[in-house]
Amino acid sequence: MRRRSVLLVLLTVLVVVTATTSVLLSRHNAGGHIGGVLAADVGTAEHTVTLKNSTDARIWIGSEVNADGSAALTGLPALDPGQSATITVPEREGAGHWRGTFFARQGCSGDDGSSFHCAVGDCGPYADHCSTGQQPSSLAEFNFDPNDALAPWYDVSYVDAVSTALTIAPNDVTPPETGECAVAGCAVDLLSSCPPEDLVKDQTTGKPLVCVNPDRDAKTSYSDAINQKCPTAYAWSKQDTEPGNRTMYQCTKCNGMTITFTGAGGSTSIGPAPTTQPALTTAPAAARKGVSLNPVDGASEALADSGVSWYFNWASSNGSVTKPAGVEYVPMMWGPGSVTDEELGNARREGTELLGFNEPDSGTQANMSPQQALDLWPRLESTGLRLGAPAVSYGADTPGGWLDQFMQGAAQRGLRVEFIPLHWYGGDFGPDAPNQLRGYIQRVHDRYHLPIWLTEYGLTDFAQNPPRYPSQQEESDFITSSTRMLDDLHYVERYAWFTLSTQTAPTGLYDGVTANVAGRAYRAAS
Repeated sequence: MRRRSVLLVLLTVLVVVTATTSVLLSRHNAGGHIGGVLAADVGTAEHTVTLKNSTDARIWIGSEVNADGSAALTGLPALDPGQSATITVPEREGAGHWRGTFFARQGCSGDDGSSFHCAVGDCGPYADHCSTGQQPSSLAEFNFDPNDALAPWYDVSYVDAVSTALTIAPNDVTPPETGECAVAGCAVDLLSSCPPEDLVKDQTTGKPLVCVNPDRDAKTSYSDAINQKCPTAYAWSKQDTEPGNRTMYQCTKCNGMTITFTGAGGSTSIGPAPTTQPALTTAPAAARKGVSLNPVDGASEALADSGVSWYFNWASSNGSVTKPAGVEYVPMMWGPGSVTDEELGNARREGTELLGFNEPDSGTQANMSPQQALDLWPRLESTGLRLGAPAVSYGADTPGGWLDQFMQGAAQRGLRVEFIPLHWYGGDFGPDAPNQLRGYIQRVHDRYHLPIWLTEYGLTDFAQNPPRYPSQQEESDFITSSTRMLDDLHYVERYAWFTLSTQTAPTGLYDGVTANVAGRAYRAAS
């Protein structure tokens, strides 16, 4: 049941939301076509699942199904604290059974269908359904099968990670002495027991977000800690083979189940739920503007003076550079040699987002085939961090190009990609350069419909040998006009100038610790 997959057929479910104030809300699609049948014609199944939010913040319900014909769900609710929602399980549709999971997506923001993403349990850019494999999180797993006399089967799984604590309780059934219809899971604080090396925190607030299992197929300090607090849930994949385990449950007498999500949410504030029509709003430049850097002399001082909100260094760890207060470090898995337990652990400790491989289409950079990157991608997913695709050196908008092959393969395998990092270097130093950059970004966004991170950009004419570079005034003018343009594109989440120091490249913003003309222009951009 822990196999991840994405089905093309989506079945809309009827959702009834009730708040503690007894306000009744209902959501439905009247007469809409769903998977080739009319919504009004979908048969009623026997079992229901009620989802109850007992955390301190809004959660967005996610669901995934096994690759066995089980009907995937859409129309899933967002629940404020104290709210619940009941859905009817489509166990008689599709394959004639339903095997899948429910989980809480936490700390979500962005526009539905484009920039929507979640700090925990992210599974694609849609607020009401999953389109990619979810980030590691706590799972409620079910097998509803009308042809199985012992069904339904259910369990709570922390095999991949712990985010919220979960319980699954059969409705209106007194558990018999045999253990049938017992409550699975525990309503206890599990994040406080997480081994420090496995805990992912919000980099701004320091609040624990998720505890990620370092090895789902073996007993570890993670599984020992979780089992000690909650012996009635899976903490590693083979726990059900241990004598006396209490992991899998069944209940033939119930007509429904209730999943209760408890613990801290992914956000301490409750914002408005995303709308189905994206609002073309833009984040302030201060939250977008970043820079790339190498740990050269003066890098710490220049970074602190630059006015950026984030930076990266083509590595999994910040290293010797002093991170200014309020400035975010974003780790990267540079190439195949970076995918080690040590570097993945560095990234998990130091970041909330993770940049994929650096220019894998270039023989002088990561130098990887799309197949090799896809094979390694589950290791990056295991960090629980929000993932950016590999950043190609050029041609991200090209059908059949390196990035296109990777993205198609990721979709086929159900792999998780949350945003697209891009590199762009313009050889035209004139006033049309910002429009050329904008056109490239727009074409990539139109192709993949994911948020864009422009992680390397600048003016360099690589058609010349040696490369031709702009004057300080040309660079300054381009910085001013390009940052204004980027700040107007709602789907550009972040951008980073290449690079901080002239010790790394002639396009650097600082000569040692002193901002040059271009550096002063970038510092002033807002």
